[in-house]
Amino acid sequence: MKNLVYKISLLLAVALIGISCEDNGTPIFDVENGRAIAGFNGGLESTRITFNPAENTDNTITVGVSTLSDSPRSVVLEVDASSTLDPSFYSIDNLSPSIAAGEFTADITITTIPGVDLPSATDAIVLNLVSVEGAEIGENSIDVLSVGLDVQCPSVIIEDLVGSYDVVASTFAGFFGETDFTREVVLGPGENQITIVDGTYITEGAEDLILTIDPETGAIVAVDETKINSTVSFGPNFYRLLPGGRVLTCVGIIEMTLDFSANIAGNPHVFNLVKQP
Repeated sequence: MKNLVYKISLLLAVALIGISCEDNGTPIFDVENGRAIAGFNGGLESTRITFNPAENTDNTITVGVSTLSDSPRSVVLEVDASSTLDPSFYSIDNLSPSIAAGEFTADITITTIPGVDLPSATDAIVLNLVSVEGAEIGENSIDVLSVGLDVQCPSVIIEDLVGSYDVVASTFAGFFGETDFTREVVLGPGENQITIVDGTYITEGAEDLILTIDPETGAIVAVDETKINSTVSFGPNFYRLLPGGRVLTCVGIIEMTLDFSANIAGNPHVFNLVKQP
């Protein structure tokens, strides 16, 4: 049903671009003899697809045209040079699909492909709609589509985060002379919480870092701000969470940005961990 509603909205969005009027100003929507206008994605200039770091994931985008035809209509797409997503992260089933006779739309499948690394949150595939046989790309048609990514596991299983981790990013590790880049993660102490044993900067006397996780989204929503982050010579500093932290339980990734909350506040620092095999 969701796909049907989507296609209907796409059809209407494309068709309204080429709508004509009677002399009295009443719109005419003629799907057989009207102007054939083609475009992407229901009139939206951007869309987002899912990148599942645990497995290949199929995502569908759509090209539509405002009129019906008795014969198939070929579609030509191309990946624009401005795309920033590395091709190793995705494949496209067909850049030359066709709109079947008697149909308004053609589906294109983009499969996201997991690997050792994760794509950036700002990466995108940019697609150009070059042509649709027997149709025109109107002045207001969406013929360039930016496809962004939502990186997410199919579910959030907090228990799966328990284990040994490598610290893969720690902004002030060099400054503090940190040399220990392994951590243990345990459950608790509370519901939807995990504890990173020894916290961020062991050489600085950091205490355990307790994270509270949204069990629906995997977002890190809080840290225990009573715990010490570092004990630099000018006084202890405590954990403070900045927005954007998350866990990806299906691949054992913990990502967050912290700040200090005392004498050296205003120094955001990344602390990311990856679970050991």
